[in-house]
Amino acid sequence: MVLGIDLGTTYSAAAYMDENGEVQVITNSEGSRLTPSVFFEDTENSIVIGEIAKENAYMRPQDVVRAIKNDMGKKITKKTSSGKEYTPEEISSYIIRKMVQDSEKYIGVDKITDVVITVPAYFSDAQRKATEDAARIAGVNMIGSVNEPTAAILSYIQKKDLKGGKYMVYDLGGGTFDVSIVSLDEEIPKVIGLDGVRETGGHFFDEAIVKYVCDKLAEEHDIDLNDEQYRDELQDLYNKAEKCKIQLSSRKSASIMLKVADVKETIEITREQFEEMIRRLYRKTETKVKNAVREAGITMDELDAVLMVGGSSRIPYIEEKVAALTGKTPARDINPDEAVASGAAIYGYMNQTKPGTPVVVDACSHSIGFMYTKPDGTRENIKLIKKNTNLPATYVQDVMIVEDNQARIDLMITEGEGVLEGQVDIVETVKIKLPEGLRRNDPYTITYSLDKYQMLHINVKIPITPPWNYEHKFDRKSNLSEGEVIKLTGIALANTVS
Repeated sequence: MVLGIDLGTTYSAAAYMDENGEVQVITNSEGSRLTPSVFFEDTENSIVIGEIAKENAYMRPQDVVRAIKNDMGKKITKKTSSGKEYTPEEISSYIIRKMVQDSEKYIGVDKITDVVITVPAYFSDAQRKATEDAARIAGVNMIGSVNEPTAAILSYIQKKDLKGGKYMVYDLGGGTFDVSIVSLDEEIPKVIGLDGVRETGGHFFDEAIVKYVCDKLAEEHDIDLNDEQYRDELQDLYNKAEKCKIQLSSRKSASIMLKVADVKETIEITREQFEEMIRRLYRKTETKVKNAVREAGITMDELDAVLMVGGSSRIPYIEEKVAALTGKTPARDINPDEAVASGAAIYGYMNQTKPGTPVVVDACSHSIGFMYTKPDGTRENIKLIKKNTNLPATYVQDVMIVEDNQARIDLMITEGEGVLEGQVDIVETVKIKLPEGLRRNDPYTITYSLDKYQMLHINVKIPITPPWNYEHKFDRKSNLSEGEVIKLTGIALANTVS
């Protein structure tokens, strides 16, 4: 059995395929199908994940971490009051363990070892590697990853038994936005266009409400809620802001009641005010939708349906704007909170029961290339595998040795769409030591490849006797080293998770 996990910014979910081929969404130990992606260090060796962790944000905010998904792929740590520092991968590993433990209890099995974890389509190479490392630290075998919009369309296909057409997946979650255009006109679903943006979604909608309330307190009572002395009250406000946001989907107004120092305040927020707060964030998604449709080579009129995924897609303002943009009433045939986890379960099941058979043809979300140093010393990004190329993808570059006895090749590998060095991410500056005795103009090939999970591989071959072959192992500076992963696995598995 393979467990599908939607490792979300604000909430996570898990699902599996039962013996009848039906998707079953896991109910956690608290009785909910959604688990808050919140980390709480209860004691030095006891970690709490979920609703209880979220509730402790008010009493012990220094020991609580939210929205860690936004920091995946970054070389940072979160420090708690015990003095311990946790990497994003380590914190995510505890969320994964919580999902696995609750699933084992729900299904009634001793151990689940194989998982499929979803990632935003717009995740970078470093963020995908960080997710893989988190699974390893959690002690599970991540047999694969699948882009969140792709997982959602797999769930939709199964439920509706779709046989053709072109579909848009508008995936607005807790902290990221993805849009994918998927064609079902061939035997295997194919992603023909995608785009996305980070730091947009429910968590940032909450922050917009928090900012509004903080500004109001500062203006009317001269209270700076961002001051260290009000840390507890600020964490409480985040919880209340989320509830306010949810209420505004069904009500015209909602109130937030606060007690800060000697001030008691009830702040009313109308739906119109909230819509104005999130208007700028929505417009980011609108731009990405237009890009994805254009890159897919179609028009809005050619879409057969628009599928809304992610809890934030329920917001009436978002639904109305997407309907106006696409000319389609968004489909609500599946639960937007559970579609991604369900699709991950389907993906895992099909990979397990039909190994080697493609489940879906995905596309790469970022171009892969290298920095070319021009004669004047300036650098230019040369894109080799371009964004929206279907996966797996390969580019073979024919090159020649530039001087006799050349000792090495230096390749600055890039990810992104920009032209200049500061406009793209540097995956790694690869330094390859060459064999001795090479002559000027000797040919060799560099093969750049992205596997079906969008992980990058590089191979260099020189046709000499005997043939020389080099397979590069990436040392991504923003990711954990192999030694760090092994060390953190031992530490994490020694701690309890509840």
